[in-house]
Amino acid sequence: MRGFRTALVEKGDFAVGTSSRSTRLIHGGIRYLEYREFRLVFDACTERRILRGIAPRLVRPLAFLYPLYAGQRPPAWKLRLGLTLYDALSLFRNVQMHRWLSSQEAARREPLVAGRGLIGVGRYYDAQVNDARLTLAMARAAHLHGAVVVNYAPVVGLMKTGGRIVGAQVVDARTGREIEVRARIVVNATGVWADRIRALDEPGVRPMLRPTKGIHLLIPRTRLHTHHAVLFTSPRDGRHMFVIPWKDFALIGTTDTDYQGDLDDPAADSGDVEYLLEAVNHLFPGARITPSDIVSTFAGLRPLVAALGHPSAVSRTHVIVESPSGLLTITGGKLTTARRMAEELTDRAQKRLAEMGVRAQSGCRTREPLEGAQIEAVEIEIPDDRVARHLVETYGGEARWILGYIEENSALGEPIVPGRPYLLAEALYAVGHEMAVTLCDVLIRRTHVIYDARDGGLSRARAVAEVMAPRLGWDQAEIERQLADYAAQVALTRTPFSA
Repeated sequence: MRGFRTALVEKGDFAVGTSSRSTRLIHGGIRYLEYREFRLVFDACTERRILRGIAPRLVRPLAFLYPLYAGQRPPAWKLRLGLTLYDALSLFRNVQMHRWLSSQEAARREPLVAGRGLIGVGRYYDAQVNDARLTLAMARAAHLHGAVVVNYAPVVGLMKTGGRIVGAQVVDARTGREIEVRARIVVNATGVWADRIRALDEPGVRPMLRPTKGIHLLIPRTRLHTHHAVLFTSPRDGRHMFVIPWKDFALIGTTDTDYQGDLDDPAADSGDVEYLLEAVNHLFPGARITPSDIVSTFAGLRPLVAALGHPSAVSRTHVIVESPSGLLTITGGKLTTARRMAEELTDRAQKRLAEMGVRAQSGCRTREPLEGAQIEAVEIEIPDDRVARHLVETYGGEARWILGYIEENSALGEPIVPGRPYLLAEALYAVGHEMAVTLCDVLIRRTHVIYDARDGGLSRARAVAEVMAPRLGWDQAEIERQLADYAAQVALTRTPFSA
């Protein structure tokens, strides 16, 4: 948007890593006040307001409760002070100012938090987001503004001339063809994979990352129905975590543990699940949540900058570093501050380009409305109100394409999974308009079938693959490969509790 010729290459699908495995929040990070990260909270609150303005269909306000019980830290005065400071760091421009609810009022509003010596409840606002779709919307907007955007194109090498990086070797993962991409500046914005790209530039370079794992559980809201998101602490170690209403589910998370495993396929283990169940049953003892209630799990990795101390206390601020050969690396941060991170990184790149005689055509424009993320009125002639609401909230005006597919072929109006709002036509749309090229792309990130269906959608995966196959040129052998790859991903979301 500043007028630079730009290419984005992604090793897998857009948001395949951390950006589709978050707690699905855009939040100021009230818990960071405990660590006196006032600048981080201020920046995050500012970004929350910007994202709500530029992507209102995807970033929606969500009310939170912070219940406080007798004998629990922090003391009531400190929590109330913290909530006031949270309002102040939002410049008093959040959806609403915080409120302090008495135990009686809290019991009326949210009966599940009542009892066990409830002193009172702080009520405040943050925001909820479909993380994978926000990431995709940003990539699509870049494409609309002229960027070359390619998924399934891993970088395997960096090209140098005179000791300076002048481009990258990129492989088309689907054909194996290697492509040389020339560029004045190469940016390494690869999250937990950042050290691997740095090693392509400087073999043996000291790692700068400390990846930590966060896992989440989805259970039916019929088993744990809350009207608000609830912030609470683990009885085991005092870590903050959430119960968040997410469609027909309660999303419970998250953990924060150091991670040394496979960066591509992190998964919850039985200890992670036990830890979260222990915490949620301590908060809601009457719910008696058991492993059999869990529909699915998912795990993501945080690209934290290495530091000593407990993972939860490691700062979420981001850093930008430049290698002697000119590789710009940005890492750290979180989903909420992604736009700000991009602005600062591009400011740095712009300064470097100016030294090369390349001038920007405009300043930063990422506070403008994000294309494809606006709220639009769409007439949906579908008898199922839940499906109609899903289409409008997910696709906005683009839902008309899906309705058009159904009009041409009524079979595409069938649900992907019975009881869930996803339609077969969405798979066709994902291939044609959202660069989905695998079954996993559709069932994990373009939709959330893998998490929302008890069997992960395995019983209907073949039907989806057969909708995609003609558009992508899959033969029967490729369909079987796609099904096997998807089954492996489903297993990662079920193993800790399926036995």
